[in-house]
Amino acid sequence: MTQNFSSLPGFAAAKSHLLEHALTVSDLFERISHVDDEVPGWPEPEAAPQDAPLLDPPTPAPLNGTHCMQALAILQLAKTFKDRALTALMRDGRPVCLTLPDHDMGEIVEIAAQALYPEAFAVGRSGKIWRAPEAATSGKTIIALAEVKLRSFLHEGHSVLILTPSEQITSPQVQDLVGHDLRLAPISHEMILAVLSLTHTPTSPGVTGALVDTLPTMTELGRLTSLKLIMAFQADTAIEVAQRLSRFAAAAPQEAEPKLSDVFGQDEAVAAFMQLQEDVEAWQAGDVAWDQITSSLLLYGAPGTGKTLLPTAFANNAKLPLIKTSYADCQKAGHQGDMLRALDMAVNEAINSAPSVLFIDEIDAFYARNSEVHNSRYMIGVVTGLLTQIDRVNATAGVVLVGATNHLTVVDEAVVRAGRFDRHIAIAPLNLAAITSFLQAKLGHVVEARELRHIAARMIGATGAEIDDFIRKTRTLAREAQSDISDRLLRRAADLYLPCPDTPLLRRIAAHEAGHLLIGHVLGLPRATLARVTPKGGAVLRDQRVMQTNKTLNDDLAMLLAGRAAEHLLCNSISNGAGCGIDSDLAKATRLALQAEAQFGFDETTLLWHDIPHPPRPYDIPHDLAVRATARLKAAEAKATALFTENQPALLKIADTLFEQREMEGRALEVLLGEAVGRADDGRVLKECPDIPETSDIAEHQLYSKFV
Repeated sequence: MTQNFSSLPGFAAAKSHLLEHALTVSDLFERISHVDDEVPGWPEPEAAPQDAPLLDPPTPAPLNGTHCMQALAILQLAKTFKDRALTALMRDGRPVCLTLPDHDMGEIVEIAAQALYPEAFAVGRSGKIWRAPEAATSGKTIIALAEVKLRSFLHEGHSVLILTPSEQITSPQVQDLVGHDLRLAPISHEMILAVLSLTHTPTSPGVTGALVDTLPTMTELGRLTSLKLIMAFQADTAIEVAQRLSRFAAAAPQEAEPKLSDVFGQDEAVAAFMQLQEDVEAWQAGDVAWDQITSSLLLYGAPGTGKTLLPTAFANNAKLPLIKTSYADCQKAGHQGDMLRALDMAVNEAINSAPSVLFIDEIDAFYARNSEVHNSRYMIGVVTGLLTQIDRVNATAGVVLVGATNHLTVVDEAVVRAGRFDRHIAIAPLNLAAITSFLQAKLGHVVEARELRHIAARMIGATGAEIDDFIRKTRTLAREAQSDISDRLLRRAADLYLPCPDTPLLRRIAAHEAGHLLIGHVLGLPRATLARVTPKGGAVLRDQRVMQTNKTLNDDLAMLLAGRAAEHLLCNSISNGAGCGIDSDLAKATRLALQAEAQFGFDETTLLWHDIPHPPRPYDIPHDLAVRATARLKAAEAKATALFTENQPALLKIADTLFEQREMEGRALEVLLGEAVGRADDGRVLKECPDIPETSDIAEHQLYSKFV
């Protein structure tokens, strides 16, 4: 196997640099005498046996590892600029900024640049190199003093190459001056082999293949510090260099768990990340362009549902570095400038670690720029800075962007639009099947499946975090009892740590959710996909509308207020469940009614568009608008009540079934609704139902509640 590096950009300059810096000329001449000047590489010996050991021949003492690293940096620079010569980029007078993996690379790349482009930095010529100070020691004063030299270069009319590590902080004034912002090309296997062909001279035909098999992946190489690379090059043979690189890569701290296989019940999200992993691997292999990949995802849902777990699991699965930040992480840095600088540092780290994953948590904490929050001008600047950084990430090949929010509706529309977060994925509490699978994966080897199903039924609607907490408490209980986890101990843990079933509460919740289901079914709303009743509250999930008309909006209002109406009918009272929080039934209905009157043009008296803050605040809503919206809400609730009166037996049947089953989805839910309501052959909904139960039976249904 012969490897030819003659056409590799920068190879000639790397070879010349090593000749110049060899310990002795004869020493290096002995090394590269095996390499044909016209066709550099590793020629096959004419009579080498096929089973020859994969060992290098004896060689002189290795070159200084720093010289090898400088030769490698020459190849990286040549790859970075490709056909765009550095001198050409610097002709327009604006500095060229080159971002490096770490601070130690600054001096190495400076020497490499002078070796690769000697005419650009020759004495008396205009080209200069400026290295930014180390981030660990740079405060405002140090940065200002360090930039004095840069400013003097610019004042004197020099072209400047700025070298800065990814975590470096420079002043905004310097950042505004940069004409070309580039990133040092990552190390490739071909670059490593090219340097080894000049410094360690492998000659066995099997060595090339052995090296490729031994070297760590390109992603792992990119994580190695320059010091570790230098130490690896100081090995005596090429094989030993590759082995050192692999050991250093394996020694890099990497979290093995969790993986995507450890995520339960989030099928859409897991499938999206699995596809993304395949796409990233295809991009690394050169089979697909980065701009053809959906590389930005926004996860939304209640706290504890796994929004933080998913990007961590994906990064572990794909073996990519994960860079995490959040509103709180950035805000604690200080005032607005410091906050934006902290966000910029996280983005820089992700960009310079590419391929990588950048996870921005608490996206909703940035608010929307049109929200009337305290110090809104401050937030406008913060959100604008966030948008700038998201655009930087999306413009960088190899960086996967993942955001998370508890409240999608309060996030600035410019943040969540396509082009910034291309795909939005709901992360919901786990269904019964997912909870059962979760428990089986964690406890199935010590507890019977029947007992796990019983425990899972008591945890319907729980988040992954809550299930993990229960498992930890169970194991703690086992340690306290100095026993193994058993069916009996698991039941005891459930009695201690899980909410006890409250029949009156569960019946009220079941009535509330039955109201949503029945009205949605009778009015032909988008189908319900899941209904759930738990001690912590209930939920009905359904497909979303694409567009609203006045009629469909009024139908949606009736469905949203049907829970209250069902409670009033079956329980002779209503609870606060319909109005708990900005995502509650009443909150959604209020906003929808206001939009109908002030934004959608459904009101016949005016066509004026009126902004509606989220959540709506009564003292900000004009009186006449509030009156019209309230009338619309009352009409919708009256419509739901009238439909319940006509179909009360169906409402009771649905409520009873939900109380018994606790969770229904898919086909089972469709069958329940169809059987409860009944349909004629022509598809019309029948109002005729079995006789209404006796009063004593109805009394059994007068214990319900709802917490959203």
